[in-house]
Amino acid sequence: MGFFKRNKKEQDHMEQADQAMSKGLSGLFMKTIVPKEQRDQINASLEMARQAQSSASGQIPITATAQVISVKDTGKLVNFDPIIILVLDVTENNGTRYQKTLETMVSKMHIPRPGDHIGLGIHPSSPANFIYMGIISSS
Repeated sequence: MGFFKRNKKEQDHMEQADQAMSKGLSGLFMKTIVPKEQRDQINASLEMARQAQSSASGQIPITATAQVISVKDTGKLVNFDPIIILVLDVTENNGTRYQKTLETMVSKMHIPRPGDHIGLGIHPSSPANFIYMGIISSS
């Protein structure tokens, strides 16, 4: 059965958290004890953490740049990093310009300010949306 064996297969921590939220006995426990609104918040936080992980690993290319118009704090934190709302003046690589609002998690050490230029990548599971890639230059 392998009860006392050490698990040699290294598993991604995001995958472990997702399994704890939605599968097996722990998933059943979460569904019965934790209210739906809080489960939705946890799942949204996991998705933002996945986005940050994929953008930090360099798997997603920068497909647009944006100038930050305004920054608003939501009061939410993921691993002590804030989730903020950015109002952006986006310029895609093909030259298209428009304004967009983006809610994203940022490093508490590198919170963008109005006037900063940031990179944006296309969201892998939702091509109509962008992922925050980080500050390119400050004004």
